[in-house]
Parts: sequence; structure tokens; C-alpha cells
Amino acid sequence: MSNEIMYDKNSILIAIGLFLSMLAVNQLCYLIGRRFQTSDENNEVKGQTAAIQAGIVGLLALLLGFTFNMSLQRYDARSNIVIEEAGTIAKAAMQASLLTNSVKTETLTLLEQYLELRISLSEIDLSDEISRRALNVKISELQSQLTMVAQNVIENSEKPAVANAFFQSISNIIYVENKRTAMLRLHVPEPVLFLLFFVFVTAGGMLGYTSGLHKKRPAFPTLLMSGLIVLVVFIVVDLDRPRRGIIQVNQDSLADTLVQIKQYQSA
Repeated sequence: MSNEIMYDKNSILIAIGLFLSMLAVNQLCYLIGRRFQTSDENNEVKGQTAAIQAGIVGLLALLLGFTFNMSLQRYDARSNIVIEEAGTIAKAAMQASLLTNSVKTETLTLLEQYLELRISLSEIDLSDEISRRALNVKISELQSQLTMVAQNVIENSEKPAVANAFFQSISNIIYVENKRTAMLRLHVPEPVLFLLFFVFVTAGGMLGYTSGLHKKRPAFPTLLMSGLIVLVVFIVVDLDRPRRGIIQVNQDSLADTLVQIKQYQSA
């Protein structure tokens, strides 16, 4: 994320800055409209300007819908992968309970430690690369230990079907972890957001210019529309920021799986 400009910025500050920029451009274009189109008889120019304004607002609506859909899809994907990871770990824990007591105890202990690290990692900001790297090293070590346990089970187990299923579950844990990590890096491309911001500010400028041509400005409707659009933009940006925004992916499924593993240990 270090090669992006906005990712490290607070989404609330981005929304406020966008709103203030729109108001400033709106005021500037309003003054320009009053200065250069002072005649009330130039209806043709006013009509053309209104048509251009409608086109820009329509383009803004299209971009808002497009980016909102992109960010919402990514949020849903991140939510689903958390549930998938919890289910994969729970399945491995259940299969471990079918193995010998020594293997069962070792596996459940490793899975408990692994899940605790995964939950801790989910609470760390993506921009905190040092802390995340330290936890990822520990997670990789536990994955290696779990893989070794699964390999030993295959080599020594008298129940090949159970051993193979257990090994596959451990492999799936590693696969889902890699998949979830990759999904955290998938978000709306920053150029798309910049285009959205530019069109929004341009639409505000056209509203101000059109108002200047008519020497009248509906202040409250303009502020209301701008505020609503900024709110939608804020939701788009916030949904697109895993572990940074206000809207967070629910991690309860991982916590529930941790409780389930502890129950297996006490059984």
C-alpha cells in the first residue's frame, strides 16, 4: 500500500477535504458565471450550460454506482473468506479429534495458537507493516509445524482415509490464509477514485457556474446534494479499506472457532 497516495489517509479527512474542495470550486465558478454572463437574454448559452451540467451529473452518478459496487463486492468477499477460514480451521480441529490422543493434543494446541495469531493479525492496520510481518513469521512457523504433524500422521496412521482427510484440511488452512491475505490487497484502483473525485468537483463547479448565469444560487439544495454525494463517497472509500475504515469485517466466526477448539481440548 506504500505506493498509493490516499490509503494512509483517514477516510473522514478525505471526505471533508472533498466537500470543502467542491464548495470552493462551486463558489469560484459562481463568481465566474456572474462576471462573464451578465445578460439575462442569453438563454441559448444558459440552455447549453444546463445540458452540460446534466451530463456531468449523470456521469458522476454512473461513477458513484460503479465504484460503490466495486467496493461492496470486495467487502463481501473479505467477509466470506473470514467465514471460510473459520470453517476450514474448525474442520481440521474436528478431524484431529479422531486421531490418537498425542496427535490430537499437539494439533489442537497448534491450531489454538494459530487461530489466536490470525485474530490478532486481523486487528492490526494494514499500514503497520512491521507488526504484521512479525505476526506473519509466527503464523508461517505454525503452518510448518502443522504440516509436519500431518505428514507424520500419513506416514504412521493405520487409518489412511482419516490421515489423508486431515492432511487435506491442513493444506486448506494454508491455502485459505494465502487467499485471504491476497483479498486484503484487492480494492478499488486509486485512479478510479481520483476520477470520481475530479468529476464530483467538476459537477460542483458546473452547478455554481449555472447559478452564476442566472444570478441566483439555491444554496441549501446545493449543500444537500453535495453532502449526500460526499457521504456516498465516504462509504465507498471506507468499505474499500480493510482494517482501516470505520466499517470493519466481522471476525466473530474466528472467535467462535477458537471456543470450539478449546472445547475439543477439554473433551
